Amino acid sequence: MKKKTLSVLLTAAFLALATSACGAANTPPSGQDTAETPAVDESASSAPEDSEENTSDAEETDTNVTEEDAAKAEESAVSDTASGTISVTFRESLDEIKGDDDTVIFTNSVQMPVVSIEGAADIAKKINADLEEYYKTFSTNNNETAEMAREDYAASLEEDGWDFPGYSTDISAEVTRMDENIVSFRITLYDFTGGAHGNYGSTGRNYSVKTGALLVFDEISEDYEAFHATVLDYMINLADTPAYKDKLFGPPSKADLDSTLFDGDGWIFTQSGISFLVPPYSLGPYASGEISFRLPYEKAYELGLKADFRYDGNFVDKRYYICKYDPETFEPVVDGDPDCYFDLNGDGTEEGLALYGQIVDPATGESGYAFYIDGKDFGEVIAGQIGEDAKNGYMDTSYALYDSDPTDGLTEIAVLFTQFAESSSESGSSDSLPYTYLFRYTPEKELQFLEKRDGFVTVPATS
Repeated sequence: MKKKTLSVLLTAAFLALATSACGAANTPPSGQDTAETPAVDESASSAPEDSEENTSDAEETDTNVTEEDAAKAEESAVSDTASGTISVTFRESLDEIKGDDDTVIFTNSVQMPVVSIEGAADIAKKINADLEEYYKTFSTNNNETAEMAREDYAASLEEDGWDFPGYSTDISAEVTRMDENIVSFRITLYDFTGGAHGNYGSTGRNYSVKTGALLVFDEISEDYEAFHATVLDYMINLADTPAYKDKLFGPPSKADLDSTLFDGDGWIFTQSGISFLVPPYSLGPYASGEISFRLPYEKAYELGLKADFRYDGNFVDKRYYICKYDPETFEPVVDGDPDCYFDLNGDGTEEGLALYGQIVDPATGESGYAFYIDGKDFGEVIAGQIGEDAKNGYMDTSYALYDSDPTDGLTEIAVLFTQFAESSSESGSSDSLPYTYLFRYTPEKELQFLEKRDGFVTVPATS
């Protein structure tokens, strides 16, 4: 059986146009990556064979959906969040290839953003045209994994064959910043070709809302050579911080970090800065997930980021839960070791943060939450506020640092929680109700509950 490496996968999918988390088998990752740390000191597949049936809903590519498909996508849009006059919905399609015995041997799931800008339809059209062209890379007819599925499925039917698991690709998209200046998307490709888990990685598409132009990294600063050099030095220092040391294979060389971060489209604007997205196996093991190297906006301004790309909204720095297991017993390990450092209460000293999300006691089966700030566990404070909601929901895969008032010197902790309610829909599926629980770490070093909000503060804010 042929196996495709992640580097080949990303080259074929992400670079064709432009130049911790262990997932369960055949299941896309939940978006896990390394916590982003604040400032430091300084190709084409052949047509189906006669023995196979292509059951695509799309006429040409998986992104050319019918009116009925478009209506369904609109109804189930992942986001219709608006910021000023701009809004984003997501168009979804599913493409299958079957063998002659009706076995599904390949599935291609695609989620593509569609931008609308009130009063500037021409700019939105320009952005959407670029996205359409870019997404042709993910067409089933242009998918390397589809061809591999055909070949490996045929081999599995031979005398010494094996149970063919069915291969798949899943392309998902997330809005990471959306305001009057910028709309940015993180596009993640997950590819499963058998084994314990698939491979994945992300790329970015960043657009000017004022012109509709696709932004390239060497044009976002006043002096690119100087910007590149100083950002690289910053990232070298970042890689040496505790939050990154455990995620990397070892200290990366300057040349390796340079080529990994700056060659290609693996960067995005977020609500906290500019993030460089590093796929598993590139600088760290699969268990470290996709690693994000973040350049905070305040540092980016200092180093020469153009004023056109300033961000004036609420600071949101997305984090991910720590998940450690004893290699022998596979029981969860909760030791309070920080995964990131941040000055929460404005006293000039960075606190070490470690949120373990939901922890199940293997002896009693009881669940709880562990959230360490400088070695003190405040999990009971969080659990006390979630209360009855915990019976019908779960902690989302991430939490966030959220600066609701940039003038007060304090940064809130936003705990993301999804509650499921009974649904009366014909499908019988539960309604998903996202909530954010906001807490403040006080100058007296206590965790104080502030409020519960509908929705997630990690979604670009509406106005």
